[in-house]
Amino acid sequence: MTRRLFALRWIAVASAMFMALPASAQDYPRRPIRLISPSAPGGATDVTARIVAERLTQSLNVPVVVENKPGATGALALDLVAKAPPDGYTLVVTFVAASVFHPLLNDKLPFNAQKDFTPVSQLTLGGNVLVVNASLPVRNVAEFVAYVKAQPKPPSYGSWGNGSGGHLAGEFLKSLTGIDMVHVPYRSASALGTDMAGGHMMLGVLDTTNAMTHTRTGKVRALAVTGPARSRSMPDVPTLIEQGVAYSAGIWTGILGPANMPKPIVDKLNAEIGRILREPEVREKFLTLAGDYPVTGTPAEFDKIIRDDFVLWKRIITDARITM
Repeated sequence: MTRRLFALRWIAVASAMFMALPASAQDYPRRPIRLISPSAPGGATDVTARIVAERLTQSLNVPVVVENKPGATGALALDLVAKAPPDGYTLVVTFVAASVFHPLLNDKLPFNAQKDFTPVSQLTLGGNVLVVNASLPVRNVAEFVAYVKAQPKPPSYGSWGNGSGGHLAGEFLKSLTGIDMVHVPYRSASALGTDMAGGHMMLGVLDTTNAMTHTRTGKVRALAVTGPARSRSMPDVPTLIEQGVAYSAGIWTGILGPANMPKPIVDKLNAEIGRILREPEVREKFLTLAGDYPVTGTPAEFDKIIRDDFVLWKRIITDARITM
C-alpha cells in the first residue's frame, strides 16, 4: 500500500469517527436508561432520583428506570456504575458522603472515586443543622462557642455515625472556632434527635429533616445551618457564615456516570436535567420531599465542587484523625 493511499484511508476513518460522535449524541438515547439509587426505596436520595427519572422519561422518550442498590454508604451503587460501559445508559444519583467522605475514610473500595466517574449534573446543595437541647441558655453560634469553652471538660456532641456528614461538620466547626468537643456516634439521625429532645444529648448536628421534626416540638433549638445558604425549609435559621464562622462546605447530591462518557452525551443529559430542575413543579417537589430547592450547573462546575471537597475534607479527616 502506498503512503498516499494509506494516508487517504486514515483520513477517511478519522473523518468517519469524528462524524459519528455528534450522531451518537443526537441519536442518544435509543433504549432505557438505568438510574441507580444508593438508598432504599423512600429514602431522600431515592426520592430525588425518582423525581428526576420521571421527568427524564418524558423528555428523552425512553424509560429512565430507578434501580435501588443500597448499602456500604453508597459504595455498592457507585461500584456498579464505575464498571458499566460509558455509554450514558447507566448513571447513579450520589451524595457527598458516598462520593467523598467514604472514599477518604476507606482506601479498600473497589473503585477510585476521583477517576472512575464522569460528573453529569449537580442536583441539590444544602447543609446540616447545628442544634442544642432547648433547655440550654444558647441561642446563637457565639453563645454556643462560649458555652462549650466554659465547660470544665469537653462536652459531647452527637451525629448519626462515625464519618457521617454530621460528624465531619462538627469537626470542621471545632477547627474553625477553637472549641473542643467529644464526638458520640448514633446509629441514625432520628435516634440522635430523640435523645436530644429527651435531654440525653445536649449538643449535636442533625440533618434538615430531623432538625425540623424536633425543633417544631420546642424541645430542640436550631442555631445554624452548615451550608452556604439558609435552608428553604428552615428559613429563619441563619447560616454559620452569617454568624461569622467561615464554614465553606455544603451537602450535595448529583448524578455521575462511568469515566470517559462522551462529552456530547454528558452535555445533552446535563441540559435536560437542568431544564427539569428549573420547572416550578419540580422545584416544589424538591422542597417538599428533599427539604431544599434543586440547583443547576455545568458538568465542569460539578466536577470542581467534588475536587474541592476532596481537598477540604481530607484535611478535616486527617487533622481530626477520623477513622472508620
